[in-house]
Amino acid sequence: MKHFLLLAVASSALLMGWTACTKHDSGWSISGNIAGAGDTTLTIQGFNNGHWYVVDSVRTSHGSFGYRSAQPAPYPEIMRLAMGSSHIYFPVDSVDRLELNADAAHFNTGYSLSGTIQAASVTSLDSIITSSVNARGAQATVADAQLKKDLFAKAFADPSIVSVYYLINKSVGDQPLYNISDPADLRLLGAVAQRFANERPDDPRGEYLAAVYKKARAAQLGVTHEIAATETSLFDITRSDSKGVSHSLADIASKGGVTILSFVNYGQEASPAYNVILNKVYDQYHQAGLEIFQLAFDADETAWKQTARNLPWIAVWNSTTDGVDPLVQYNVGALPMTFIIDRQGNIAARVTDPTKLAAEVARFI
Repeated sequence: MKHFLLLAVASSALLMGWTACTKHDSGWSISGNIAGAGDTTLTIQGFNNGHWYVVDSVRTSHGSFGYRSAQPAPYPEIMRLAMGSSHIYFPVDSVDRLELNADAAHFNTGYSLSGTIQAASVTSLDSIITSSVNARGAQATVADAQLKKDLFAKAFADPSIVSVYYLINKSVGDQPLYNISDPADLRLLGAVAQRFANERPDDPRGEYLAAVYKKARAAQLGVTHEIAATETSLFDITRSDSKGVSHSLADIASKGGVTILSFVNYGQEASPAYNVILNKVYDQYHQAGLEIFQLAFDADETAWKQTARNLPWIAVWNSTTDGVDPLVQYNVGALPMTFIIDRQGNIAARVTDPTKLAAEVARFI
């Protein structure tokens, strides 16, 4: 029996735990002023190799805010500050002290971030990318090989590696800036993975990048069967639905039917269309024994319940305190993501394109 290679690693930020504005002086901090923000809530988010999740929140007072983590960051981390749907990205390491000044009307453009060399590096990269997008659009920016080479060289010069790790995982609009299906981009990712191996061999993100590189390289060489396992064992997930009833994925998968395991965030723009596809597949095959176990990673429990209570399948919630173990175990780097569990209780398929879900399910019904 083959096993999926678990590429994702839980961010050390979540594992260490966070708290807002404590009396301890041991962790990193970010403070500053958001002009025009008044009194509003900012969300602090961590990065888990492709997936952003809520770490904590902080309230502004007349635009001013201050946040301090409970523990130093054991590795250089990429975080982001969210105000509504806009984000400002920043690196943290150990007990860094960062200062941010921004404008609520143009939150993620024209801001200033200071305190460390790494913060200046990440801000500079984002400024170049934003200028290109504003001038030519996202598609032209992603397609500009020379721009990407120049950005990479600039980021690679950061001795902490955090800038180049951020860049290699950067998305512009809904597209990755560096596409691992492109041989040139993949070579750059390989260079970052090698640098982690040489300079930070114990950093789990290096293992992640190395695994992604090997998988993509094998795919380019036509040996995808070595990577994309057709059958693997199941990791159980037990969570509660909107009525407080607990459901176990292992129990459901053991009943002899086909199960769809769905990872989702209802707040994301793509989620309604994704659920429409799930609903069509559910209506078509439920009488034949199909069940759906959908795990949502929404930060707002109330908003999650409003959607979950109207769904015909098993919809459960993964709160911020539950951690990211399911994402790690199933190598989920982006949401939504779908798996098919066969009648024997094995993970039989990973479906990244929702439009192909019906055809994939039909193979196992």
